[in-house]
This record gives sequence, structure tokens and C-alpha cells, in this order.
Amino acid sequence: MCARFSLADPTRIPERYPQFKLRRMWPRRYNIAPTDDVLAVRGDGDGEIVPLRWGLVPPWAKDLSAGQKLINARAETLAEKPVFRAALQSRRCAIFADGFFEWTGPKTQRTPYRFTVEDGRVFAFAGLWERWGPRDARVESCTIVTCAPNALLTAFHDRMPVILTDDALDPWLHGEVADALAVTVPYDAARMRSAEVTPAMNRTSFDDPRAIEPVTGPVSVRLFE
Repeated sequence: MCARFSLADPTRIPERYPQFKLRRMWPRRYNIAPTDDVLAVRGDGDGEIVPLRWGLVPPWAKDLSAGQKLINARAETLAEKPVFRAALQSRRCAIFADGFFEWTGPKTQRTPYRFTVEDGRVFAFAGLWERWGPRDARVESCTIVTCAPNALLTAFHDRMPVILTDDALDPWLHGEVADALAVTVPYDAARMRSAEVTPAMNRTSFDDPRAIEPVTGPVSVRLFE
């Protein structure tokens, strides 16, 4: 599962992945939520980093609200489900982030944790994308692919987003379906870190640098949507 993530400095994407092109400035995001725009590169594109609406809207959907239920897609059933099958064949993408959030504790006092890779570097989720709507009002949307959790995530959730290693990036974006599915595996837990963060980030409106700062002392206020 992945329901929130961050990308504090989009200019770090081409520094980390020089094969991709960032043609304009994008805002810093500390608490990205479903239906927000995310930055991604499409496997069938020219390497340009583009915005996609988070929450995949299938071409046959009546309206954009369908995407709210399709923010994630299970890797094990991508080839079986009609809503993802065509995108798996020809519309794969990599979605950029520098951290993602999960929660622990009772429902009334959920404690958020942020998960990062190695030294906090930018990384890429495996994703699928779709087009919806008429040509003059087209919406391009995406979903994040998930897999079983690694040892670090297992205490928080029974799923985790597929984080693409450098060796997995090209097979996911350009490989045959079997090769793409082969890289949808849990990321090495030894190369990840976690830290408790402020519960203020439970509000989707709290898109603030403090959302990604580790908690260094007791936090008395717990805010929820």
C-alpha cells in the first residue's frame, strides 16, 4: 500500500536519473496525496518527466472519481485484471519520490512513519498510466504498483510500493511483460530507513517541510482528516 509520499526537490530527479528530462520547474511536495499530480516518466515516451494524476482512471470510467479507488495496483494480479491488463502491456511508467509514509497504532491515534532509500536519494516507483476523456480535455492518470512487504515494512502493512532498482528500471519501462513483472519485488530492507514524523501530516492539506522531518521529541497534537 502507498497512500502518501513526498518529493521535496524535483530538480534532484535528473541529477539521479540523467537519462530523463525535466523541462520546467515543479513545486516541492512534502505530502502528496491521491488525486494530486505526481511526476513520472512514461515507458513509451521520449524520456520527458511529465505530470500524471494519481489514481488511475480507466478509459471506460464515467468520471474521475473512479481513480480514487485505483491509487495502487497489486503486482501479482496486473496481468489478470482488465483495469490494468492493457496498461501493463504498453503504458508502464516510473513515478518519482524521495520517501513514502505508512502508519502504525490504533485507529484513533495513528502514528505516521516516513520511509526513505539509503541516503534519502530520489527513487522511482513502478507505475501504470492511462488516458481518460475526450481529446480536448484529456486526463492522464496513474497507479503505483505494490508487492509484498520487506522486513522493514512488514510491521506496518501487508503491502509496500515496488521501488525500482537501477537495474530494474529499463525492464519495467521497456521490457516484455514477463521481464517487467519479474522486477516487481520487495526492495532490500537493508537499503531503507524509517523515521517517525509529525501526525500533522495526516491532513492532506499539510504540505509543509515539517511533514518529512523526523520527530525528535514527544508530539502532543494528533491531527486527522
